[in-house]
Amino acid sequence: MIALSLVVLIVSIGAISYSSGRDERSLREAAVRIEAMSSRGHAMSILHQKPFWLSLGEEGIALVGADVRPKPEDEESDIDRWEEEEVTTEVIYEEFVPDEEIVVALRRWGAREQDWLIPENNEFINWQFQNTGLCEPVAIRLERGESYITMYMHPLTARVEEEDMVIK
Repeated sequence: MIALSLVVLIVSIGAISYSSGRDERSLREAAVRIEAMSSRGHAMSILHQKPFWLSLGEEGIALVGADVRPKPEDEESDIDRWEEEEVTTEVIYEEFVPDEEIVVALRRWGAREQDWLIPENNEFINWQFQNTGLCEPVAIRLERGESYITMYMHPLTARVEEEDMVIK
């Protein structure tokens, strides 16, 4: 009877630590992916001298770019003629869909601690990277159940400046 009780105790402790470890792994994976996308969007906005956006939506997160001029197909073509023609736009697009149980929220600079924007009903919340190298200082929160990671993004680098994490 004592041995059976010990086995049940050990299995229950293992199950609890596995579920919290699963929360931490999925939140950490999403946080790393979002930081990489924001860093890429920041670099691309400076490189192309066009604004880029990290769009948070109910279905996922996307890095969306502004118009980028395509190269002429024929290297020997008349460049003046090409510049006068209507230029089609190329949209840089990268999408990430986190675990379906993760809720992504954004808080803009100067907002109260509880004023998190959560995208709903096919709407998007955009975080813009300017071509000057500046971006709005925001905080991004990833929640899964009672566990969460809050990333405070740096306005000059678009990378995580500070982070809070609670795993339950």
